Amino acid sequence: MLSKSDTPIEQYFPVFANTGVNVAFLVPTETGYAKSIMDATAPVRELLQTEKVHNYQAQKQGPENKVVVPAYFVTRAGRIKTSASLYRPVTKNGDPRIWFRDLKKYCHPYNLLALIVIKDGIYVFNLSDPAISESVLDINGIAREIISEARYVKNAIAKELLDKIQKIHDKGYLKSITPGDPGVGDTLENALGIKRNNSKNPDYKGIELKTTRTTKGGHKRTQTRETLFARVPDEGLKYREIVETYGKIQIPRDSDTPRLQLYETCRISRPNAYNLQLSVQEEQDRLQLIYSEVNVSKYVSGWMLTNLKDALLLKHHETFWVEAASIKRMDGEYFQYNKILHTKEPNVSLFVPLLEEGKITVDLAAHINPETGKWRDHGMLFKMFPEDLPLLLGSPQVYIL
Repeated sequence: MLSKSDTPIEQYFPVFANTGVNVAFLVPTETGYAKSIMDATAPVRELLQTEKVHNYQAQKQGPENKVVVPAYFVTRAGRIKTSASLYRPVTKNGDPRIWFRDLKKYCHPYNLLALIVIKDGIYVFNLSDPAISESVLDINGIAREIISEARYVKNAIAKELLDKIQKIHDKGYLKSITPGDPGVGDTLENALGIKRNNSKNPDYKGIELKTTRTTKGGHKRTQTRETLFARVPDEGLKYREIVETYGKIQIPRDSDTPRLQLYETCRISRPNAYNLQLSVQEEQDRLQLIYSEVNVSKYVSGWMLTNLKDALLLKHHETFWVEAASIKRMDGEYFQYNKILHTKEPNVSLFVPLLEEGKITVDLAAHINPETGKWRDHGMLFKMFPEDLPLLLGSPQVYIL
């Protein structure tokens, strides 16, 4: 739908990227404009969920379940208060909808609208209006000041989260609430009052939390790669089909039962032990997984590079990488959270070069029980070593607690 906009969008990317403010774009069509209804596109839904304004997935269908939230139109003079209706109709599978009261007074069909959130209010910028556009691009413009206000609020959230983790650190070692590797993250989120979930959205008011051990059982731990995000291929063989086709029967160390498994890192530079290798086809906007051996190269699956970059921006727009020391006691494992690496605004233009240099790799981690057919996977994981994160995530702030 953005391709139908009457205004080029590219010139506005640096404004929102440099300020670190989450943004979503909307383009009202003639039909939607006439009916006072617009599709809440995936970026809009993600923005509202990330900023804790609204979760369409949890919303029931029908007018009685409509949610109305505060909203503001940004004008050349400041802001005008309005409201936004968020709902899912009974028809058309309940596709998410959004509409702003008095929108017809503010824009025309095919205008480019930018949406940001400040606290619980949605702010609408009509970038097709020359006065608003100029005010956004001008560092001293009123519209730019409102975007800076959103940045200030986001900085306040980071300070709030930092203060909370500092208090958790000051309590000393906390007993893990979950056995094994998930415990280091689950214990911190539990201490912060965050309920465990499988959402792809950031954990704390728009900030992603990533936790890792620096010691295990009191001993310094070998450095491990950090997971940037998980994403299954967009095309080709599905994850299970990849394991069924290229996996190997092996007996895991903690069991006597053989299983068909594929636990291996994939990179561009060379095939792995399963003869699987990555290949970038940038002109086709694809990262490919190929089967490669002597005189044989076969396409397996592929990701759209655009989707991978979007996943990175969604997951790590702002991230706290938290390090924890671990000790073992008679009743289990304990953690103390001692250091934070605070990153913002991934440089997505470097995503492909870092793949080609082997700084970003993809881990396949899945197995099938041949007897029961039971399937288990840990996702297809895009990873980097901690010391390489600044190459992608810019100059981080380091907090020693």
